[in-house]
Amino acid sequence: MKKVLMIIVVSLFFIQFSSALCSLNPILINQDPVEAIPGEAVKLVFQISGTENPECGRISLEFLENYPFTLDPGYSKIQFIQGGTYQRDFNSFWIVPYKVRVDSTVLDGDHKLSLKTWINSESQLAKINDFNISVEEVRTDFIVTLDSYSFSTKKMSLGIVNIGKKNAQAMTVRIPKQDTIAVEGGNVKILGDLDSNEDTTITFDAVPSSGKILVELEYNDEISERRQIIKEIESSEYAFENTKENSSKSNGTIIFWIVLICIILYWFVRRRKKAKHQMMQKFNR
Repeated sequence: MKKVLMIIVVSLFFIQFSSALCSLNPILINQDPVEAIPGEAVKLVFQISGTENPECGRISLEFLENYPFTLDPGYSKIQFIQGGTYQRDFNSFWIVPYKVRVDSTVLDGDHKLSLKTWINSESQLAKINDFNISVEEVRTDFIVTLDSYSFSTKKMSLGIVNIGKKNAQAMTVRIPKQDTIAVEGGNVKILGDLDSNEDTTITFDAVPSSGKILVELEYNDEISERRQIIKEIESSEYAFENTKENSSKSNGTIIFWIVLICIILYWFVRRRKKAKHQMMQKFNR
């Protein structure tokens, strides 16, 4: 019994001695993108120095999931390396990449991400290192409305409001091919920049019918990433019924003036011919 206790004590002594000799220092060397985006993934690369020491034995690195960060399913939470192992390019450190998902509800700012390191199988002797990961929402959002439509001109005007906190650059508006609308001419319009809380209108030549119409918005965010948002607007054939009445009235007015002008011209030409005929009769006498 004493011999077993002695072996345990000696083993613990050597483990602690090895731990004292083995100093692991993980640092974050790359974050892509530099500002992590809520609801998206961020690629992190860590460099762990001290792994060149064979006294470390089996080295373990564990990603600790904690709000707002979760590990991408394609990556293992715990990774291993044997102490004294060198990289192929003879670097005396261990490079570990992680792909991390950021919760969509997180607010802007720095958020703590933790890694745990230990040697051999003694996780109770582990060391936890915390890192600040910068998170910022660079995307924005929009409201799209069907502002007006004229049956006479087939002009459809859409209202667009940037309701997000970020500006949108190089913005385009596209109406894809669908059953509820027939676009005449180009189905893509260049809108340009639309700052936060600003609104604008854009016009398409189209014939909509009742139902949902999809509108695609594309823009560059603050890190020059191209973003796409698809919005729905509700169209009703009866919403702009008054433009049909105006259209028929306008058409009737135009026809009336055309007929009136034709009558005046006919009367004027006929009168000139008659006057000319009378003058010729007088001259012949």
